[in-house]
Amino acid sequence: WLEGEVVLSNHPIAGGSHLPDITVITPVFKENKPVFYVASRGHHADIGGISPGSMPPFSKQLVEEGAAIESFKLIKNNHFDEEVITHLLNYPVTISRDDIS
Repeated sequence: WLEGEVVLSNHPIAGGSHLPDITVITPVFKENKPVFYVASRGHHADIGGISPGSMPPFSKQLVEEGAAIESFKLIKNNHFDEEVITHLLNYPVTISRDDIS
């Protein structure tokens, strides 16, 4: 972790309860080292699944329930990446930690 970074996740493999619960994790630094993390979780009515509500009972794959983001740097170098998060939420795909740089 670096100062000025905030990570977003909602994927069950990364501790998410279900896709509509999006967690934002922010490190708190002291003397240039993270000393603890603050997590905020919000429930969203729809996360882009194949039907309204993002939890269709006939889903066969997780991506059918909506955007499944394992780990995404929402803020990097104190810059909010609105363009990418908007794209991820409008065109859901599964994002894993191997996909972020």
